[in-house]
Amino acid sequence: MGYKVDFTQDKEKKLDQVSERIKKLREEIVSTIPEIFLDRAILITESYEETVGCPYIYRRAKALEKILLNMEICINNRELIVGSYAGKPRGCQLFPEYDMKFVIDELDEFEHRKADKFVISEENKAIAKTIYEKWKGNTITDQALALFPPEAADGSNNLIYLLTCLGSGIGHTLVNYELVLQKGLNGILREVDELEKKLDINDPEYTDKLIYYKSVKIVCHAAGKFAERFSLLALEESKRTLDPTRKAELLKISKICEKVPMQPASSFWEALQSFWFIHLILHLESNGHSVSPGRFDQYMYPYYEKESDKIFCEELIHSLWLKFNEINKVRNRTSSIVFGGYPMFQNIVVGGQTVTGESAVNELSHLCLEATAKVHLPQPSLSIRWFYGCPEDFIRHAVEVVSYGTGMPAMFNDEVVIPNMLQLGHTIEEARNYAIIGCTEMNVPHNSEPFLTGGFLNILKILELTIFNGFDPVSQMQYEFKTGDVENFKTFEDFVEAYYTQLSYYLKLHVTCDNILDSLHGKLCPTPFQSMLIGDCLLNGKTNLEGGARHNTTTLQLVGMANVADSLATIKKLIYEDKDLTWDRLKTALKNNYENDEILRQRIINSVPKYGNDDDYVDLLGRDVLYHCCNEAKKYRSPRNGIYNIAIYTLATNVLFASKVGATPDGRKMGTVLADGGVSCSHGMDKNGLTSLFNSVVKIDPYKPIGSALLNVRLSPSSFNETDFQKTVDVIKAYFMRKGQHVQFNVFDVNTLRDAQKHPEKYPLLMVRVAGFSVLFTTIETLLQEDIIHRTQHSSH
Repeated sequence: MGYKVDFTQDKEKKLDQVSERIKKLREEIVSTIPEIFLDRAILITESYEETVGCPYIYRRAKALEKILLNMEICINNRELIVGSYAGKPRGCQLFPEYDMKFVIDELDEFEHRKADKFVISEENKAIAKTIYEKWKGNTITDQALALFPPEAADGSNNLIYLLTCLGSGIGHTLVNYELVLQKGLNGILREVDELEKKLDINDPEYTDKLIYYKSVKIVCHAAGKFAERFSLLALEESKRTLDPTRKAELLKISKICEKVPMQPASSFWEALQSFWFIHLILHLESNGHSVSPGRFDQYMYPYYEKESDKIFCEELIHSLWLKFNEINKVRNRTSSIVFGGYPMFQNIVVGGQTVTGESAVNELSHLCLEATAKVHLPQPSLSIRWFYGCPEDFIRHAVEVVSYGTGMPAMFNDEVVIPNMLQLGHTIEEARNYAIIGCTEMNVPHNSEPFLTGGFLNILKILELTIFNGFDPVSQMQYEFKTGDVENFKTFEDFVEAYYTQLSYYLKLHVTCDNILDSLHGKLCPTPFQSMLIGDCLLNGKTNLEGGARHNTTTLQLVGMANVADSLATIKKLIYEDKDLTWDRLKTALKNNYENDEILRQRIINSVPKYGNDDDYVDLLGRDVLYHCCNEAKKYRSPRNGIYNIAIYTLATNVLFASKVGATPDGRKMGTVLADGGVSCSHGMDKNGLTSLFNSVVKIDPYKPIGSALLNVRLSPSSFNETDFQKTVDVIKAYFMRKGQHVQFNVFDVNTLRDAQKHPEKYPLLMVRVAGFSVLFTTIETLLQEDIIHRTQHSSH
């Protein structure tokens, strides 16, 4: 392939290297305020009324059937890949089975939000209220809140932790798209028929399995009829159009939709269309985000390879990239901060190795990189896999795409992730085939139910509770769980032991809530469509949410590691080693937000070691906190009999949590955002350059099976000029050779972002990386914009 970086290119030139069709469709996407549609909510409500008393798996199947056969559909003028989530591009559906209360509570706010705005008609507002009354008391949220321990509510309200699957589906999946491309849904139906014939009447689960198989058949046939609706609509549109070129396209689309996804795909266009139908239906079955295509360049390459018109193939890829940006989700006001910018976390990973350990980089890998640069929209989230022997032109191409300000691709290291996958019990073939889900969550495709959205544990808040013996200075609440007055701790180790005890307590409480949620999702909202594409679910006769998958895990995310490390360093050095700071003075300063003790705050900031500067004194404190949480998580099992795992990434919870964490011993004032990313450092504290930051990060044992360790880095635009470009490539490779797990980059000029805040209309395609996802800068909250602007800028030279 021999891809060569063109240093004469810039972002604007790349944006222009798409067809007029793609330019117009892209403009429609970025200029549209998403609208809330109610056809799914109405149809599922009607279906549930029709199936009262039936098993839930059957009710879910019949509901999805009714939705697919009756929801409003559309084909946008010009598009080549069809399949709509709602009656208009970027339109949203509601999922009353998970939660409707927040919709009613915020019904008049959606259109007036600062970020993630939605419009909804007055007529639909009235209908939504009627739907809410029918579901009240029967949603997953209602059931979970009734079952949670009494102390769980306070922990959630004060953001000691955040439960992310309380009001939505679980999502976070890597289904077997390849199976549908190769066999079609008819092939799956034949497999189900065979399994049904083999059922043993003496099996205690005979009836449950029989109902499951019947349910899978219902959704398979419904998917075929859904595609037929688009086939007929394309045929109708072809009769109306006066444009002969468009008429031919619509007739071709009609033929393709008549064939896939029920039959195997033969051409690249058919494969993309079949993929899209499956991907779309997964989002209509459940509104869990992070439904990720996985190793797209591997399973699509055989279809791409045999096509002669590569230019048209590229336009098809661009068309698909646009479609990813049409799927949307209504979130409550809290989640709209954490998940600001309408992200759906649909992660495609390219490159890496084959199951036999050879390079998997192919022409389509490069085409996906180019599509992200040229289409220049936040979805899909694009990632690459690096390994020893990775083609040099591939990593250079990836770095070039980063330079265009996409925040993509995120970069992952096979030399770390594959051994981690092996430790989690996967085979070497499965491990080499790993893909990325959502933000930065690694997992094996096709065979897993990873429940990667266990939630976020605010470990800095827990440190605050330790310092004040269970008292929360922000909410003024005294929690029952105490670990003693810090003045009585004779050594630093005594304090750390108390902190670890608090961490263990809240981690267990978090797990308790997660296991309740996990069970409720499996019992009340099983997923027959999704599960049939996940390994062993058909064989076991149960859905992935009921333990049918081959591999089962649950992951909890830690937030605030860098702040905790810096805070512990302050306590260790100033109180226990130098002995010139008392607990009384520190606690008084924290209670008063350092207002009367700026001298102490400046001393903390300037004289105490900070994480991110290659200083073991502080780096190892943060690492040990992470290890403690990993060891604690191993004590627990999920209702699917899966292990618990720990990841360290924030999304935008570092912004959300800021208002609930008072001043902290690292010199941070109340309301100041926590450290972003996961293993990134606090704003402005990484003063010794990029290599020192990398050195701090790699002190985390690379083979400890941590779900994800997200590293955000902001690089100066000068790092990508012709003189320094190779230095940037080399510093990334050096980091990976030292067993860094992950890194992703922001590249922007602060003056541009400041001007975009004042004149958002001038910057419709300005993208930034938040944490595990990129967004259009003008679509996110001001607080989140400021968080991104204030991150430390590094250079590779």
